Amino acid sequence: MSDNAQLIEEMRWQLKQIEDRKAENQRLLAGIAGSGHTTVVSPDRSVTVLAGPDGVVSEVRLAPEAMRFDAVTLSRTITAAVREAVAAGVKPSAQPPRQAAPRRPPQPAPADDDPYDTVFDI
Repeated sequence: MSDNAQLIEEMRWQLKQIEDRKAENQRLLAGIAGSGHTTVVSPDRSVTVLAGPDGVVSEVRLAPEAMRFDAVTLSRTITAAVREAVAAGVKPSAQPPRQAAPRRPPQPAPADDDPYDTVFDI
């Protein structure tokens, strides 16, 4: 009997550990979601991409249905979702963009006194 009681106690402890990790993960995800992250879901809902405010992808999730796609379709779906998330996550900088230095007008070629068809003495 004591082996069963010990096993049950061990299982309860493991379940508590799992519940604690789940709560911590939920807290972390809530923090990520509230910090300006962008979430993009593919039109077929098979790919979800999470990108930060700086455009860095922090997570890519695949739904079980995504595994039914062929490699080309899946890679295109992932790439499209990542590109959209990165574009949405990149925020314009607070500083206005620097303007390029003004271009100088072209200078006229200097007058050439020596013609190019000079005869050389050998």
